[in-house]
Amino acid sequence: MTLFFPSFPEINFRNRLEVAGITQFGGAMVQAINRRKLLAKGGILAPAAGLAAIIGADAANADQAAWTVHRIAGTWHVDISFPGPVGNPPEKGLFLFTEAGAVICTNTRIRDLGLGKWLSISSSRFSFTFRHHMYGPDDSWMGTLDIAHSGTVTGNTFSSTGTGTVYNTDGTLAESVSSQVTGVRY
Repeated sequence: MTLFFPSFPEINFRNRLEVAGITQFGGAMVQAINRRKLLAKGGILAPAAGLAAIIGADAANADQAAWTVHRIAGTWHVDISFPGPVGNPPEKGLFLFTEAGAVICTNTRIRDLGLGKWLSISSSRFSFTFRHHMYGPDDSWMGTLDIAHSGTVTGNTFSSTGTGTVYNTDGTLAESVSSQVTGVRY
């Protein structure tokens, strides 16, 4: 079995691997490490291996030669607007699109993290879905908000459009609202 390490430029895994006696390195995006060597040298690499296994679980099934980083991967400061007669005020937020296809997001209105996934459509196009739990002023659970968007990345910006669908606690549809997101990489 082979484990895969995504490259994080701010953390120098190469030095840690060399200290552990692992001197052969793969492509720029994915580092493959023999499991036996990892276990033998595990004192240094065990915490990083656990994190990489969690973050990159889907990478173990990917064809390493075909694995590329999509332009949406990274952290974004976003502006969220609601076109039409809905009356919802604009929101600010932070989105994280991981190389493994996960989405983690926050915004100024909903206090819960949004968790979901994104998919590549082409080198500049993508789609994403995520779910927020919604709470009332008294901290009672009010239901969920499911977001489904598709968008385009251009340089250090992206834009997307889609819908937010609100479900009550019993799963019944309460409301569906169109939304637009613009993001700037940071």
